[in-house]
Amino acid sequence: MPSTPVDVTHSKKKNLLFTIATLVTRKDEYLEMVDSALQSGFDRDDVEFIYIDNSSGNQFDGFSGTNHFIARAAGQYLIICHQDVLFDQDRCEQLIEKINELSALDANWAIAGNAGKQVNSSLALRISDPHGENVTVGDLPAEVVSLDENFIIINTAANVGCTRNIAGFHLYGTDLCFNAMQRGYKCYVIDFHLTHKSVGVVTDAYHQVKQQIIENYARRKESVVIQSMCSRFYVSSSRIRNILLNRKSLLNLHSSLSKKKSKQT
Repeated sequence: MPSTPVDVTHSKKKNLLFTIATLVTRKDEYLEMVDSALQSGFDRDDVEFIYIDNSSGNQFDGFSGTNHFIARAAGQYLIICHQDVLFDQDRCEQLIEKINELSALDANWAIAGNAGKQVNSSLALRISDPHGENVTVGDLPAEVVSLDENFIIINTAANVGCTRNIAGFHLYGTDLCFNAMQRGYKCYVIDFHLTHKSVGVVTDAYHQVKQQIIENYARRKESVVIQSMCSRFYVSSSRIRNILLNRKSLLNLHSSLSKKKSKQT
């Protein structure tokens, strides 16, 4: 049996298969998630549960928390999940099977999850949530360019993390995927089914993080269109182009022209 969930500040490195890590604001809901995982076969000696206690204030956000988990994780695979997910559908052995299938298909994968956007803006999903029960969208495993943060698997051997000077609780899955792809890795949605009790909401905080990403990525001197779960936005080293091309009509035109250019080459 695994030990009681441990505050990540005090966790020690071991050689494990899975580390399941969570930012916690509601401890009762977190313990419900942990119990569902234990009931679904994650009650193994090679699985650990670690968390960051944000119940009295945010010690870490999504970006810094992800990097802290990566530094502390003892598992070959780091699962970062929301406290409001339930492992009440597929079991641990099915997750191992799907990871092995993905590794056989593409040993160059770094990040996986259960909900993401493909480069053509199509969804890839395997989830139950308030939008629907037992939902599958896409031919899984599906390569994606961004992932929803409710459930993310990091292949720790890839040594990929979040951008350090961006902060917030949105878009860290998108940032993680972007950084992985910049290093030549790939990201996927896999056929692992669980329940997410809530849905994402786009707030002012979301747009604040998006603006941080635009400003940060602009320093990389490369023009890209970022496809997140909830939006699509353009980034270049030109502030004026960023303002103009993030108007929806111009962004759609830019994307259309870019697709035509890539087909011609």
